[in-house]
Amino acid sequence: MTQGPAGPALSEPTWRTRMPGIIRVWGIVGTFVLLLAVVTAGNPAFLSTHNLFNMLSQWAPAGIMAVGMTFVILTGGFDLSLASGYSLCAVVAAAVGQTQSPPAAFLAALFAGLLYGTANGVLVAVVRINPFITTVGTGFILNGIVLVMTRNAAFLVEDPAFGVLGAGRWHGVPYSGMLLVAVMLVFGFILARTTYGEAIYAVGGNYEASRLSGLRVRGLVASSYLVLGGCVGVAGSITASQLSSAQANLDPVIIFDVLTIVVVGGTSLAGGFGAMWRTAVGLGIIATISNGFVLLDVSPYYQDVIKGAIIVGALALDKALLRLVGRRA
Repeated sequence: MTQGPAGPALSEPTWRTRMPGIIRVWGIVGTFVLLLAVVTAGNPAFLSTHNLFNMLSQWAPAGIMAVGMTFVILTGGFDLSLASGYSLCAVVAAAVGQTQSPPAAFLAALFAGLLYGTANGVLVAVVRINPFITTVGTGFILNGIVLVMTRNAAFLVEDPAFGVLGAGRWHGVPYSGMLLVAVMLVFGFILARTTYGEAIYAVGGNYEASRLSGLRVRGLVASSYLVLGGCVGVAGSITASQLSSAQANLDPVIIFDVLTIVVVGGTSLAGGFGAMWRTAVGLGIIATISNGFVLLDVSPYYQDVIKGAIIVGALALDKALLRLVGRRA
């Protein structure tokens, strides 16, 4: 280190000082590649076109909701009502689909999702209620609404056209998978290349500084819940189409799959750090683990253990790397 007229000069960063930051950014990609290699070595059928397309279709609803959850978590928010909102949107799609055309049914589900997202956004951003408390409460409300609507019975749709979105394919490629890829690309571009995306990162990084700099922080936080609501509406439509039916408590644990996808991808629960490509990699890891367990004939009871360990390990590693980056900076 040298001494100049303006004070001490900073030493040049070395590989040793850069390594924690590099691991934090690219470590998740290395983990995914290693996991792919292990599963493929155990069963080469994993990389078959048929299996990959099936995975794409199966994980489309959770992946699309993970896109919206990425926006919410980047702002420092959270949504524990997702599973109830997902059931509501699927039930709305099936209920409308019994008497109306499939496009009308899916638009109704999308509207229901946007309404649910708006309610959460207003309560969290405008009324300023803690997002955990808010979304737990709205989750109970939504679940009650669905039970009242269905009387705990399934809504069945007999129109064959209703199943095209969820189960239809074009040259073997599932429409639901195409929709997943399109949603990730569009919202990934919004996050990475637009002023709105920069503002989302800014609010999550420092809420008060963003407010003082002139950003409409409340509107930005509320809009992230609106994005999530729209994604939940699309996901509910896909699932209702896949099953040609819907009911209350459709998949109560899907919230854990969605959170695992986002967290394993490396998006920080503290907000301000993450990316859509990370969510895509997180989706790939969780889908590979679930599908790989089946192909390798491993008991499904171990899946929850592995997923839980991955979440805890990812959070612990991210926290440790963040401390190293800050210390060496």
